[in-house]
Amino acid sequence: MFGLNTFYLKFLLSNIKHKDDGWSHTTLSLISGGLSGATTLCMFYPLLFCQTHLAAHVGPLVDREYTGLLDCIQKTVHTNGVRALYTGFAIAANGMVINKAIYFGAYYSFNKTILDHSNSLVSIDEKDTKLPFWIRFGTAQVSTYLSQLFSYPLDTIGRMLIVQTAQEEKLYLNARDCFTKLWKSQGISGLYRGMLPNMIRSSGSALILVLHDEFKWILSKMGLFGEKIQDD
Repeated sequence: MFGLNTFYLKFLLSNIKHKDDGWSHTTLSLISGGLSGATTLCMFYPLLFCQTHLAAHVGPLVDREYTGLLDCIQKTVHTNGVRALYTGFAIAANGMVINKAIYFGAYYSFNKTILDHSNSLVSIDEKDTKLPFWIRFGTAQVSTYLSQLFSYPLDTIGRMLIVQTAQEEKLYLNARDCFTKLWKSQGISGLYRGMLPNMIRSSGSALILVLHDEFKWILSKMGLFGEKIQDD
């Protein structure tokens, strides 16, 4: 996903005239993040579908509906066809686009804004080319939390639609019906149920984002990624 985001961002930036414009860079960062998320989901959604099913059917092995990943795929395809592996894909795709657009876009935009403001207060010789690690980790953490906050309700609806696939009687007709029934029965808490553990776990995603950024920086200094960065 990181490679896709870099590819899309470079492609989009190569097709605009004012690359230093703050709003243009922010918008393109959001778009590239969303595109990378959507592309990844298209390739791996059946695995996400099976993972959700397996997580929902816990207990003794003899009582489980599926014994493993391949068994889940085989039974789903045999019962409902290949199309069933993409149940809830539309709502999941919307959630993924929102999530990764904020995850990548907000992170790079926050860092660029802070760096530009910091450099505007010093002379040319004292300008930095990147922010300290702890600041970037902070912006990554904020970006990760925001991405979870805005996309989690869609993720919840997607999981609900996936889980009911194996049931004979469907509780929800579609994503809109699922949202309506959850809202009426549980309110906003139903849409955000389980979000706190998910946000705590997302701290690892923030660290990965910063480490990936750091790794790209090191490769750039070595001339192995993009233009070689010269030491001061």
